[in-house]
Amino acid sequence: MQYRLVVVLIVGFWVVMTASLVRRWLLEVKPEYIPGTYRSVLTAERQNYHCRMAIYLPGQNKKAGYTETVFLYSDDEKYRITSITRVQMAVPGLLEKLAAFGLDTYVVVGKGHTLERFSVLLSSPVFSAECKGEVVDGELVVRMRVHGEDEQVRRLPLPPGGMVAGGLSPLLALPPLRMGLRWATLVLNPLTLEPAEVELEVLRREPLEWEGQSWDTHVVEVRSGIVRAYAWVSPNGEVLKETTLFGLTLVKEPVLGDQGETRKGGKGSKGAAPKR
Repeated sequence: MQYRLVVVLIVGFWVVMTASLVRRWLLEVKPEYIPGTYRSVLTAERQNYHCRMAIYLPGQNKKAGYTETVFLYSDDEKYRITSITRVQMAVPGLLEKLAAFGLDTYVVVGKGHTLERFSVLLSSPVFSAECKGEVVDGELVVRMRVHGEDEQVRRLPLPPGGMVAGGLSPLLALPPLRMGLRWATLVLNPLTLEPAEVELEVLRREPLEWEGQSWDTHVVEVRSGIVRAYAWVSPNGEVLKETTLFGLTLVKEPVLGDQGETRKGGKGSKGAAPKR
């Protein structure tokens, strides 16, 4: 009887302490540190943020294009996120049918860091697609028109603060990361503009050579079905290098006129493009 009482007391104490620690962790983790939300990306130091990534084809050192993203904070307390992607040559693999292409994304994020609306336009010599989305009563209403076909409408649930990625990567910028962290982001396939959820996980820490220095980065895995891609993220959340689900490699480039910690990185960053 005494033995059972001791076991009950130990188990009860363990449960109480575990619940207390979990509750403490949930209360202490600030909303801006939760990845996969606009609050985690649109932090105070990124109110007017400019990021440019060079695009490289698989197995090649020749630059094939670029993707450029700008965050603008306006007097109406809303953010406008503009992303422009240009690829000047045919891409082998999933994007081969596009030949050269342009991909333009425009996102409006309102007060409380919640998505209001977005638009995505894909154009190439052989293919075009357009997508517009808006949040209505907590749902994401997506209207798609692919290569002149009839408009299709989809309604999807969207968690509060949830992000929608319409470029080549679901990663714009990130809060400070920790090992084992997992989250999901909604992305639009550039070919079909069909929305799909991708899973992301912080796998490990790994040094990354850049400008003769070794950067301590978190490696983030991006999963979509059996396809895998990876990103190397600096301690302050800058995506320095990444492979994409479409086989391309993106490398952060210097931004001229930047007023951050160094003129070689995005605002508030310690560095820019790592060596490939």
